[in-house]
Amino acid sequence: MILLSWNSRGLGNQRGVRALSDLVREEGPKVLFLQETRLQVKAMEKLKYKLGFDNCLAVSSEGRSGGLALLWKNDVSLAIKHYSKQHIHASIQDSATDYAPWYFTGVYGQPETSRRYETWQLLRSIQISRDQGWLLMGDFNEVLSGNEKVGGRARTDRQIQEFRDLLDDCGLLDLGYIGNPFTWCNRREPQHSISERLDRGLANLAWKNLYPMATVSHGSVSYSYHVPITLQLQKDRVQRRGQKLFRFEAM
Repeated sequence: MILLSWNSRGLGNQRGVRALSDLVREEGPKVLFLQETRLQVKAMEKLKYKLGFDNCLAVSSEGRSGGLALLWKNDVSLAIKHYSKQHIHASIQDSATDYAPWYFTGVYGQPETSRRYETWQLLRSIQISRDQGWLLMGDFNEVLSGNEKVGGRARTDRQIQEFRDLLDDCGLLDLGYIGNPFTWCNRREPQHSISERLDRGLANLAWKNLYPMATVSHGSVSYSYHVPITLQLQKDRVQRRGQKLFRFEAM
């Protein structure tokens, strides 16, 4: 199964829809999480059919900002638990395995630095038990180290530490990536260029134990300042006959 997350920065025009349609066709995700759709619920419901999805939970934008959507195919057993302007939380039953349901949270971090703490408080409030799988994907609007930003004013140590504290408090691990180290760029001339890794996948140890071979890839698309991130579970990979799957031991 493939999950894809993308901050589209607006889908109210044909160029954005075409870019998203091409992306979905190339990557073939079963679950798609979109941020900054800048669409109302009705418009997003219509768009799901163009993208080839059967189900959709959309959160309307406020004016020309915000807007979330979680789309999934019928062969994915997904149940929405709750949502807000900053997140969509659901449970997923992977039909390709006999695993117990695990939890997925699509995240759109507060874009205002002074309100970023609201996102961390939200995630702490829905923290999943350590013995249940929990996966988070999206645009967190924050970096985990100074190395995840090039150009512009440096992130403060306090901002970075608050994000790190969230991971520690919730028992989350960064899933890493394949591809370009940055997921957002302001596309300015070199002397004013800023690049950051704002989009990522996080998971707790219980989820990592289920999918130890899961990989996150940073894609490319010309439409948005953000690149899409794709997560592929190991069940989609070819396994050699007789080869045992590696499992992390719960500590």
